[in-house]
Amino acid sequence: MGASTVTAGMGLRRATLFVRDLDRMRAFYEGVFGLTLYRELEVDLSRVKALPIGAANPESGSARFIILRGADPLVGMVGLMQVTAPALPEANHDVRRLGYGSVALVMAVKDADQAAADAARLGGEVIQPVTTARNIGDVAGEFVPVKMFMAYDPEGHFLEVFAPL
Repeated sequence: MGASTVTAGMGLRRATLFVRDLDRMRAFYEGVFGLTLYRELEVDLSRVKALPIGAANPESGSARFIILRGADPLVGMVGLMQVTAPALPEANHDVRRLGYGSVALVMAVKDADQAAADAARLGGEVIQPVTTARNIGDVAGEFVPVKMFMAYDPEGHFLEVFAPL
């Protein structure tokens, strides 16, 4: 049911994070994960009425939006959107306590130690230091040995980061 429509190049392309400071978050994701700019644009929110921004859909408003990508040209991209008007309300939950509605971004890197150091240097918070572990990571869904750490980006989005050994 539905699975037959997913072929190579199909499926999840991008996760978009709503952020307060797009420039700071761009520097973080470029500096830690080596992502590069794919697209940058200003969004007129009045043209996207179905997007539930803030407490109510605005009649007018704007956002800055960028898409960053890694080595694959179309899969695994991260979008960053900063609503510039109207101002968004603060989160009504503790973003540093995972629960329903939380998202974990799982990122693969070449060097977990360097990525953890970069994350801390660029304003992230490493909550589990780099350790040797196992992570689901091969094409068959089997566990592979990895070095990994867990962190929050500068705005509290949860990250699980690993480097295959």
